[in-house]
Order: sequence, then structure tokens, then C-alpha cells
Amino acid sequence: MNIKTLKNIMREVNQPKEFSLEPVNLSHPLYWIWKATNCRIKTLDSRVASKRNTDSRFDVFVWGGYIASRDYQFEEVGNDFHIKFIRENFPTYIENTNDPTYTEDEFGNPTTQWSFEIGDEVKIEGDLENVY
Repeated sequence: MNIKTLKNIMREVNQPKEFSLEPVNLSHPLYWIWKATNCRIKTLDSRVASKRNTDSRFDVFVWGGYIASRDYQFEEVGNDFHIKFIRENFPTYIENTNDPTYTEDEFGNPTTQWSFEIGDEVKIEGDLENVY
């Protein structure tokens, strides 16, 4: 492998792109589904692609916080990239007493249910590219 080829491979790997996701279905019984429009996982040089696991090629963030890959599934649907957050992996109730929506029952147990909402900031960053 010559230096030019190595430079091209490194350029591919070191050019992460960031996409904002928009809600697709927030009422699905198993997932909260979001999508990046006109986005797909980048096709890498064959010498690199076999050495990079698909789930380690991008990161997902909600309000700037990293979401582990065990907490979502992903799929390419047409020209869109879907992230399906697994409901059972997220807390059922808000337990942060500083949250303005937090409420408790008469026994001090949290009663405010937690969920993804339309205005949430959900982003994906990594080996992704625009599809036109």
C-alpha cells in the first residue's frame, strides 16, 4: 500500500459527519423511532471496512449525552437512516427531583413518566454521508 492510498483511507475514516434526527414514530410500543433524512453509512475502502464494526462507526447523542449502542437498533430505510431507541432500556419514570415536570405520589415515588419528545435534540455523528 502506498502513501497516497493510506492518506485516502485515513481521510475517509477521519471525516465524521453530524446529522440531526427527526422523530418518525414516538408511539411505537417497543421503540422511539428517529431518522436522519438522506443519510447512510459511508462506504469505506474494502481494506478498512472489514476491520470496522458497523455499530462502532457512529455515535448517537441525545441532548449532548452519549447513548450506548445496546440501547438502540439502526437500519437504513430507503435514503433515510433510522435509529430505534429500545423503550425497555430507558427509565420508566423521571427520578430527577430538579426536573420541572417531576411529581411524586403520596408515598414519595416518582410518577412523571419519561419518554422521548418531538423537541428533543437527537444527533448522530460518524462514518455517515449524504444520499441524494
